[in-house]
Parts: sequence; structure tokens; C-alpha cells
Amino acid sequence: MLKSALKYIVLLVAIFLWLQAYFPVIYFNTKLFPDDYRFGDLYRLSYLPQFKERTTNCHEEGKSLANDTSKVNLYIIGDSFAEEARVNKTDFNASKYLYTHWANEANIQLDSTKRNILILESVERAAKEHLSEDVDNFSIEKPVINTENTNLSFRKKIVRGWEKMSSVLFPPGTEERLEHTLFNYDIFLWFRELKAKMNLILFDRIETKVILSKDKQHLYYMEEADSTHGRSAFFPVTDALIDTFVTHANRSRAKYLKAGFDEVYLSIIPNKVSVQSPDLGKYNHLIERIQNHSALEVPVIDTYTIFKKSPEKYYLKSDTHWNCTGRNVWLDIINQQIIVENNLKK
Repeated sequence: MLKSALKYIVLLVAIFLWLQAYFPVIYFNTKLFPDDYRFGDLYRLSYLPQFKERTTNCHEEGKSLANDTSKVNLYIIGDSFAEEARVNKTDFNASKYLYTHWANEANIQLDSTKRNILILESVERAAKEHLSEDVDNFSIEKPVINTENTNLSFRKKIVRGWEKMSSVLFPPGTEERLEHTLFNYDIFLWFRELKAKMNLILFDRIETKVILSKDKQHLYYMEEADSTHGRSAFFPVTDALIDTFVTHANRSRAKYLKAGFDEVYLSIIPNKVSVQSPDLGKYNHLIERIQNHSALEVPVIDTYTIFKKSPEKYYLKSDTHWNCTGRNVWLDIINQQIIVENNLKK
């Protein structure tokens, strides 16, 4: 009897583990499993205990700057620095706020009675990709009574239906979710930390996706710190390429101004390594060369100049992203300068 009951218990546990790994909505919403990013993405890659630091929520509970009377509607095309877990509508003194990831597209309607502001936000290591072509994430629609497109062809309806179904039937990241479900509890992290620490002490070796600073006091993502990687802060960038990036930024601004936006801003968030350890290689000064380019017509949100004055102040020890102080610098520029100025214009 007991043996049979144990079999069913094991079977049920196995089914549940499979379901949560296979279906992301179960994994993220049940809250039965520890967040594998709770100690930062760099710790998650390296498991070096000296870089273990719990990430903090920068949002103040009950505090919201969202303001229906604001004359500004704010739109951001950005990456993980601007995703909802780090930044949301409560952080902006705007009437409306919409965030769209670089990987996505959106059809939007602009309110002509507001100042419609667009910010193109990118971390430095990905800026070359985003500025290698004209930005095309937003399509501007005219207001319509019925927003549902009933004129889609039968073929397009089938394609869209399959896209939705395939994302459910074949969700990405299944193996990764299963691995982190099984081995992401603190007791398993202790073993992983021990292994990582011994590899560093005995063999001077760490996970290949991360790189230590020269004094071993800082940890960086390989893509931004390895001079042989195309995204690195130390990978050479020619003046001709900088010219190309500026051209695409200008053309993107002109396109969206013509479509109805009142202004477009460029915000390149510095790589952590660019601020803290530019001596790891020959820094290509990508941000400065774009922001100070004589032909650039796009107004910029310049955090690099501020961050480099106090390199230790603005980034998480265990993560590639900024801490609350760095985040607030960026938000203050948007709220206290850009939104204030635009509220006065209309």
C-alpha cells in the first residue's frame, strides 16, 4: 500500500516538474520555485560567492509618478534595462507609458493633443546592432472605431493562429527551466559555489561567460569584456561605422517625427565594464563617439558622463544591470528634464 502511494507521489511530482518546465506561465506564476536571477545574472553564470548579492526592487511601494494631467505620452523601445521588472509606468510623470522590446513590434495610435515622446534605449553592447539599420518597431495607426482587423486574409489568420499555438506547444527554454527548478535552491547553490571557488583558487579558472577585472574585484559579462567578441567595449569600431550608426539614428528620428512623434531621444546605457574597468583592453569609446558626433541630430540621454565620474556607484556587484542609484539617474533625466521641458511646450 505504502509502496503504491509512493509511486503515485513520485509520478505526480514528476508530472508537475515537467509541466512547470514546459509551460513558462506555470514556472513564473506559481511562485513555488526560487527566482534564479535573485542574486543577479552574473552570479547565475559564475556562482562565485564573492559576487553573490541579492537584487533589490527599486520601486517604492505605493509611490507613483504616473499623472493623467501630464501633457506627455512616453514611449520606449528598449531592452532589459527598461523592462517592467526594473522600470514601469509608475516611474514616469507621464499621462501614458508604453514599453516595447527591441525584439517586438507594435501598432500604436498617437494622441495629437499630447506631446508624444519616443526614447530609443539600448545597452552599449547591443547598440551597434540596433543602430545598424533604421528603427522600425512602431507602426503608427490612425484612430479607428473597431480596432480588430476583420479584413485579414484566411492565410494570414492561419499563420497567426499557428504562431500562437506553436509558442504554447513548443515553448523555448524548457531544459533551462527544468535545470533551475531542480538545482536552484540554496543548498544546491552552496555546492555550485564551492565548485566555482575551488576552480578559481586551484586552477585560476571561471565560467567562460564571465570575466574578472584585473584586481578580481569586479565581474563582467564576457560579451562586453572579451576584446575578441563583436559586442565588446574593446572590439575596434571604425569611424565609418560610427558614421553609419549616426545616419541610422538620424533617419529613425526623422521617420518617427514625420509619423507624429514630437521628439525622439537616444539613450545608450554604458556597459558595466566600460565604466568600471576600461583598462581591461583598448576601449572603443562607442558611446562618446556617437553622442559627440557632429552630424548627430538626435538629442541624447547621457548617463555615461555621469557614471564614469563615480565608477563604483551605479552598478550591481552580481549583475550586468545598474543598481537603484544608476536607475534613478536615468529616470531623473527623463522626468526632471525631458518631461518637464515637454510639458511646457504644449
